[in-house]
Amino acid sequence: MIRPPLAYRAICALLCAQLLTVAAHAEEPRPAAGAMHLTLSRAIAMARERAPEVRMAQHRVRQAEATRVGAGIVMPARPRVSLDLRQSLVGGEYRTRELGYAVTVDTLFDIAGAPSARVREADMRTRSATVDAELVRFYAGLDAWRAYLAASIATQRITDLNDARAVADRVLAASRERISAGAAGDIEEMTARLEVAQLQATLESVKRERSISLMQLRDLLDLPAGTALEVSAETAVPQPPPPLEALLRHAEKSRPELAALRSHLQLLEATATRLEREVAPRVGIFGTYDASPHSATFLSFGASVELPVAQRNQGPLAVNMRERESDQARLEIELRRIDREVAATRAAYESRRAELRALAEEAVPAAERNLLLIETGWRSGRFDIFRVTSAARDLVRMKAMRLDALEAAWVERIALERAAGGWPS
Repeated sequence: MIRPPLAYRAICALLCAQLLTVAAHAEEPRPAAGAMHLTLSRAIAMARERAPEVRMAQHRVRQAEATRVGAGIVMPARPRVSLDLRQSLVGGEYRTRELGYAVTVDTLFDIAGAPSARVREADMRTRSATVDAELVRFYAGLDAWRAYLAASIATQRITDLNDARAVADRVLAASRERISAGAAGDIEEMTARLEVAQLQATLESVKRERSISLMQLRDLLDLPAGTALEVSAETAVPQPPPPLEALLRHAEKSRPELAALRSHLQLLEATATRLEREVAPRVGIFGTYDASPHSATFLSFGASVELPVAQRNQGPLAVNMRERESDQARLEIELRRIDREVAATRAAYESRRAELRALAEEAVPAAERNLLLIETGWRSGRFDIFRVTSAARDLVRMKAMRLDALEAAWVERIALERAAGGWPS
């Protein structure tokens, strides 16, 4: 058997040793100076407090609180003052010097409980706005989680691609050495150059995706565009899900959309009570001072009541009743839809975890073992350098697939968190 020259074998041995070192150890990028280092829990907490949508929801809560002002006033309208002038008419002639007048002051009062009903309606409106704000806060946290995950996975992809780029650069250098030694042709160098170019293009694409994810995170945290952010470059394996029955019970109790529907139903019920109480006749009091010519001066007091000859609020009450029926139907439909969503998302999550487990526990170790065996055979002269680099690319590809499965599993984990309204303990 013809053995390659000693120098060539030494170069190839050095190349393979470096290749194995790069494939086995990935250096985590260091945080940039002055960058804001975010943990996942901190990013979620900040988004739930600082996201623009959350702040606008808080403004809507304050707007609802403002409807309490004046809601309990028992006087539905301002007091009225009436003045009339009276001139004497004697023998068909007006006596301008004999001018009389009368002044009447009257006001109405709500005595059938309408003011207290308006106060309760304002309280329910505030509560409904608060629940809606909690819904917005819940989704802001999930959005921050997704953006953080995308940035973290992209950071790990960049590390793996840098490792692969280092391997490709060393293969390119080895091909040039082989050409100089007359052991290979230009096709080997062109092939190596193509591999380097493809890896560089993929690296730039992943960097762009990471920049987009970080900008989404800045938007959710309401940070300036130039704020440097650093996220964790390690993502743990997602934990097993709780039993389906526990998830369904938790969703029916904690899903924010259901809480928003229930609070809106309570608001509609409070509005119906207010409309019904406002139908009751209002009672008024009045006082009159009468100073007519040729007559004694009178001071009189009295009471008045609205005549219930025409019903009020028929239209608003009818609309309110239909709105309550619609919200009740929507609540029942939403409960059934959430049950289906939780069951489907949990099944998808379990499937993703199984895929990740197969790649992490079988595919990646097998690729590492394959590279080690081929490298050992190459050292004994049975394989060429292209078998070694092909095995190294297989290892890089398996690690990339593991990252894909890890990201997909966490995406399903976030979807399950959304479907169940949280994660039951």
